[in-house]
Amino acid sequence: MTDAEMRDLAGKVVVITGAGSGVGRAVAVALAKHGAIPALVGRSREPLEETANLVGMAGGRPLILPADVTDEAAVTGAFDRAAEELGRIDAAILSAGIGLFGPVASYALADWQATLATNLTGPFLCAKAAIPHLRQRGGAIIAVSSGAGKQGYPQLAAYSASKFGLMGLMQGLAGEVADDGIKVSTVVPGSIMTPFGGRSVADKRAGAERDPGKKYLEPEDVAEAILFLLRQPRHAWTQELNLWPF
Repeated sequence: MTDAEMRDLAGKVVVITGAGSGVGRAVAVALAKHGAIPALVGRSREPLEETANLVGMAGGRPLILPADVTDEAAVTGAFDRAAEELGRIDAAILSAGIGLFGPVASYALADWQATLATNLTGPFLCAKAAIPHLRQRGGAIIAVSSGAGKQGYPQLAAYSASKFGLMGLMQGLAGEVADDGIKVSTVVPGSIMTPFGGRSVADKRAGAERDPGKKYLEPEDVAEAILFLLRQPRHAWTQELNLWPF
């Protein structure tokens, strides 16, 4: 692809995990506004249909692909179907994630396993499924990590472990697929105004009003960072983009 083709998102097919809410939904809508074709991946159809309606209102034509990112067969099937029905895949945005917080001393093994399965194994499976399609023409794999993937915090040990692991996964993958023309990047955002980690958006907004020092990014802020990465010239690559609320 030429630099102009990379910068122009019109017609590009982008698979987005976690597309039923939050950052994934914001990315899908933002891409639709630029003429890209979002392929929406998530565990439940109903939230994906809600995102699809928003994408349609933005002028897009989405493809809904219900799949659990921890299920290898489902993930492979979703990427294969996207390529088959839409003709190709140009990028994969890995934004699915869960936050099950609590102290290590009483943290349930099931919660630990679920956190790593979604936040670390999921991106591994999705990247693995995307690579054969991206190798055909180059493209991008972009994962959404967290500030907790660079520093551990109390009550977030499992979440931090999964995000630290994600950072390492993406760094290792970048070197493996560079010769195939695939750019691998990680967005590292601070706190985002989404219903994540058991707190509603209303609760977060109320907390921010009480404490002016507590700031949040909007999901659309992260989406714009991802679009920036997708629109870079072919010769330019950002391995890690740190994005903090200001």
